Parts: sequence; structure tokens; C-alpha cells
Amino acid sequence: MTLIDWSTIPTSAGMRAGSTRQAVCAEMMSAVRVETAPDAIFDGKTHWHENEQMLVMISGHITLKIDDRIVECKPGDLVFFPPGSHHAAIGTGPEGAVYYELFAPARPDQLPGWIGKSVLKY
Repeated sequence: MTLIDWSTIPTSAGMRAGSTRQAVCAEMMSAVRVETAPDAIFDGKTHWHENEQMLVMISGHITLKIDDRIVECKPGDLVFFPPGSHHAAIGTGPEGAVYYELFAPARPDQLPGWIGKSVLKY
């Protein structure tokens, strides 16, 4: 068993302007802590990957586009993205957002310093 102390994990720029992320990766799954700025607006460009993904909202609000649906997420919500689903973050509310993303299989491409290919497809 390993207890992760997020305060010890390096922070890097997020996938979108106005966001930061911290990532940990095990052999079969990975977790990313994402923090977004208040009132951030993203380009809404969808991507997809072959990984299963879950998003767990911790604080704030975020608007997502998942396939043809717009979803408003609030603290406590859990969103499941099946492999191949086209999805994107559209924006956050006035308080920003903090959420965890869980991936299986693992996504080492989320780690700082990764120089390999991304699993994202557009």
C-alpha cells in the first residue's frame, strides 16, 4: 500500500491554459489532480483515447462535452468516460475547479518530463 501526499507531487502546466496538474502513475492505472482557474474557458476541442477514465469532482464546477452531451459537474460528481468517447472540458465556474482523473490502463504520458507519444487522439 502506498499513501500519496499530493503536496509532494510536482505541479506542471495542465492540458489547457488556466490549469495545472499533478500526476502519479502505477503499473495498471494512473491518477491526475487537476486545478483550474476561476472562469476558465477552454477551446472545447474534443479528444479521445483507448483508456477508461473517471473524473471525480472535488470542488468548484466544470462544464464538459462528452460525445454529443453537455454535462455540468459539481462537487461529489463522478463521471465515467468509456474508451473511445470524444470529450473535452469547456469551462469552469467563478470558483474554478479541482478534480481527479483516474485512467486505466495507466497514462505515463501525464507525468512531468515524459518524452514519449501521447495517447490522445483528435
